[in-house]
Amino acid sequence: MNIVERAGKQLGSRPTKSLVEAAAEQLATTERRLSPAHAVPRQDGEQTVVGARRETQRQVMLDFDQLRRKGFALPGDETALTEELRLIKRPLLSAARERTEGRADGANLIMVTSAYPNEGKTFFATNLAISVACERDTHVLLVDGDIVNPSIPGVLGFDADTGMIDLLADPSIDMADILIRTNIPNLSILPAGRFRPGASELLASSRMARLADEISTRYPDRVVIFDSAPVLARSEPTVLSRYVGQVVLVVEAERTSRAVIGEVTAMLGPNKVTGVVLNKMQPVPMQGNFGYYYGYRSR
Repeated sequence: MNIVERAGKQLGSRPTKSLVEAAAEQLATTERRLSPAHAVPRQDGEQTVVGARRETQRQVMLDFDQLRRKGFALPGDETALTEELRLIKRPLLSAARERTEGRADGANLIMVTSAYPNEGKTFFATNLAISVACERDTHVLLVDGDIVNPSIPGVLGFDADTGMIDLLADPSIDMADILIRTNIPNLSILPAGRFRPGASELLASSRMARLADEISTRYPDRVVIFDSAPVLARSEPTVLSRYVGQVVLVVEAERTSRAVIGEVTAMLGPNKVTGVVLNKMQPVPMQGNFGYYYGYRSR
């Protein structure tokens, strides 16, 4: 884990709700009153609760100044990194929007991974999520899919005790109690949760397939970005890749060979890897002291 991924301090203040947030909660309350929740049996013997969708309860305040000092591109910034992220996100968003038109199933689910640890995947996934959240009509859910070494809370500066694994293991947990809103209006976060024996099998379960469908269809304009474990370090990325429509591979310049990229692509499926991001290249003069450079290479 690099210094960026260890950065951050706990921030817990909750701002006054905006008129939009208050209206959304009022609408959610009305929907619950008019359409009470009820349990529907499934063929596997479990029950699915339908008719109720609670508003996400927790919000964290991201320290923009601190994140900028660590190299992140925040809303309103106009830097070289901001523009590079725009170039990268455009083809991803184009494919995601085709999904809403029925032409690209699952394309709004994007997995970011790498071959090895410390190639910058979490830094990139977080920057990508922030950049996509700056779109006027797009909601972003950033999912910490690295269940063994979750990094997103540390990167963004908050604590998270429960998350995706807890949701998969315990059907009594409501997603609204786990999702975390941020002070970036269109950005929410689903932490990884507490690692436990059998967590990898939970990711491969039918429950995870239903969760992926739920988080991808909850809003028609939602993009879901999974920050996955490195492919050659853990087995979970090959499982997560089943649920997503696009995979972005982060490659550290002058470290990861073409042969390794080919191996990882074959493991994930050549039709899933939609682009390769070349990270940690030597900065060009116009970028000043910025030490990260993203060069998108589509397949």
